[in-house]
Amino acid sequence: MTVLSKRTQFGFLIGFFVAFNSTADDTNLVKQVTFQQVLELPANASTKRYTYGSHHSQYIDYWPAPTQIDSAAHVIFIHGGCWLKEYDMSHTNPASSALSEAGFNVWSIEYRRLGEEGGDWPASLNDVKAAIKQIQKKLNGEPAAVMGHSAGGHLALLAASGAGSAAQNIKTVVGLAAITDIVSYTQAEGSCNRAAANLMNTAYEEESDYKKASPDAYDLHTNTWLIQGSADNIVPVSQTQGLNVHIKMIEGAGHFDLIHPHSIAWQPIIQLLNKELNP
Repeated sequence: MTVLSKRTQFGFLIGFFVAFNSTADDTNLVKQVTFQQVLELPANASTKRYTYGSHHSQYIDYWPAPTQIDSAAHVIFIHGGCWLKEYDMSHTNPASSALSEAGFNVWSIEYRRLGEEGGDWPASLNDVKAAIKQIQKKLNGEPAAVMGHSAGGHLALLAASGAGSAAQNIKTVVGLAAITDIVSYTQAEGSCNRAAANLMNTAYEEESDYKKASPDAYDLHTNTWLIQGSADNIVPVSQTQGLNVHIKMIEGAGHFDLIHPHSIAWQPIIQLLNKELNP
């Protein structure tokens, strides 16, 4: 008779629940949602807030897994928003809430952003590293993923790479529509592209120096995944190319589908996290 560990049992049950609901609700899934649709989503409030610095943007919000199981895996989440002060973590609270409902302990990192005091590059990266280090002290050896969306994906990849020092005990890194090549991204047209250039200009005089802040210039975490929507018009598919990583393309998905719990992209994200964290 084979006896399953508590973690294996938990992972199996969560995986079954996800697969069953995915099959049942496929006809109701949305795609290519707008930012406004993301803002309109409901979310459970976080249960705790931790600070890791004195600035008002240096904090971590925590959503526990609803089962309160001691061995629940952890997702450390980093929001996007073009690195700009106008976009805080609140627009990803529905995603964090949904991740916790899927069985994960969720730690969402706020960080200093462009336009805030002390928000010039590399403050956001330094903040994310510091927050991850603080979170790791609370993980009790349980597996964790670092996951970020868009600009947050850029920060996640850097923080857990050879350029960072926050990758200890991180089992996987997941970039959701992550910006991996900051040089080419700043050369394209778009409001987020211009924000990227403005951020880089706070630290570097020459465009060639932007490479110092680009994930594709470093050895990424050995178990890095990029999840990308084929219809993303903010972070192009080209940002997934030329890297030694795993890639999961979601056909027909847009940029904000990756943080919308009722989109065609959401269940593939949950399934990946379960595969990596609850084997």
